[in-house]
Amino acid sequence: MRLHKTDIIKHAIRVFKEKGYGATGMADIASACHILKGSLYHHFSSKEVLMEDTLNYLRNYFAEKVFSIAYTEDILIEKRLEKLARKSEEQFIEGAGGCFMAMVGTETVLSHPKFNKIITGFFTDWKLAFVHLYEQVCDTKMASLHADKAIMLIEGAVLMMRIHNDPDYLTKVQNDLLEEFRELNIKVG
Repeated sequence: MRLHKTDIIKHAIRVFKEKGYGATGMADIASACHILKGSLYHHFSSKEVLMEDTLNYLRNYFAEKVFSIAYTEDILIEKRLEKLARKSEEQFIEGAGGCFMAMVGTETVLSHPKFNKIITGFFTDWKLAFVHLYEQVCDTKMASLHADKAIMLIEGAVLMMRIHNDPDYLTKVQNDLLEEFRELNIKVG
């Protein structure tokens, strides 16, 4: 069976999440794909190129499937935030590792500026989605502050979830953020 580039990237995500960027070799990814190491080089000239494509794939996935929820105007604002929270929660809990972007970003921030640019773009996309929602209940400056706070709390919860192997950390933070948003919305309404 011939794997497409996207299939390899999906396997690579799992391996990179489990082992980290530095500890993962092309042989590890080939093994996860059930192909020979040399076959990977047909699609990716190096591990760095594979990671760059993986980061771009994930950024696009989140933009299209997760962050886009914030802009779906035919859904009530609170429901959008809740749906956005649950969809991102699914991604962070699935498999080992938590938030792929934070994990890789932390590991490679100094050594791979190309990765950092993509990861920074991911977090900017995430913040803009939150700002869009919060602007419905407060001014732009406060919306930006709430968006930053939400992302920091979620990422902290993902770290705690990973350390303690307990998804309740993330669920609690997501629920607290939803409650806080409802309170803001009530004040405005």
